[in-house]
Amino acid sequence: MSHYVNDPYLINGYKFDLRIYVGVTSINPLWIYVYDEGLVWFATVKYQPITEAIDEFSRYTHLTNYAVNKKNANFIENTDADEDDTGSKWSLSALWKHFWSLDIDPKIIRDQIDDIVIKTFITAEHHINRAFSEQVCHQSNCFEMQGFDVLIDSKLKVWLLEANLSASLACDTPLDQKIKGNLIADTFSLAAIVPIE
Repeated sequence: MSHYVNDPYLINGYKFDLRIYVGVTSINPLWIYVYDEGLVWFATVKYQPITEAIDEFSRYTHLTNYAVNKKNANFIENTDADEDDTGSKWSLSALWKHFWSLDIDPKIIRDQIDDIVIKTFITAEHHINRAFSEQVCHQSNCFEMQGFDVLIDSKLKVWLLEANLSASLACDTPLDQKIKGNLIADTFSLAAIVPIE
């Protein structure tokens, strides 16, 4: 069962969520890696609590999905990967800097994210192990990159929105290219994939 988190943490009045990238290089034993960098997606209309049914306009207030908000006229594209705290999409490290500027230690949030990732895998462990044993001939010949979307509430509690089996690696912006390019390179290194020369 899920419910709406009606007290999200806001930045400049806007609701946001975090895309956390998680690599899995082994199932038994379970090896999980939470990537240090990620993305922060902002709604494109300032937050107001829900008072009635969500209409076309209010979805830009309450939904933080990048695919939804990039269609809104208020969407601000980030055109410079080095200015990663501007526009409707930030880097995760820019969010941590923002929290530090407010004397909030990001470790409080990072620890909760790690806990959510671990518990999510433990919850699905039986199903994952069964699928792995049925479909994978050799344990060392596969890996997975997943995308966990989380929301932070006003009390700095982290909520899991969804875990995506196949995280989108599309690169619409220079910021995407920088973060996801490094993510892919690091994932290949973790999975011990070497280039053919």
